[in-house]
Amino acid sequence: MIKLQITLTDEENQLLSLRASILGYDVTKYAKFLLAREAVDSRDEVPVFTANHNMEKAIKEARNESKKGNLKSWPSQNKS
Repeated sequence: MIKLQITLTDEENQLLSLRASILGYDVTKYAKFLLAREAVDSRDEVPVFTANHNMEKAIKEARNESKKGNLKSWPSQNKS
């Protein structure tokens, strides 16, 4: 668990207190609610990468080789 400490201006505290009171929360609980909601909302934002034709071909070949059991690995780097 992590402890987060922030300093709010009087105006920020008033704004958060108003919003928090609507839900029956104090400012601390409301801030935790906002952070949790942001985390949940951003969880659905999955980055998408579009591979070009050559990459698609290399991926397909690698999958086929993997299915055949022809896996390649990096040479071990033993340091003595």
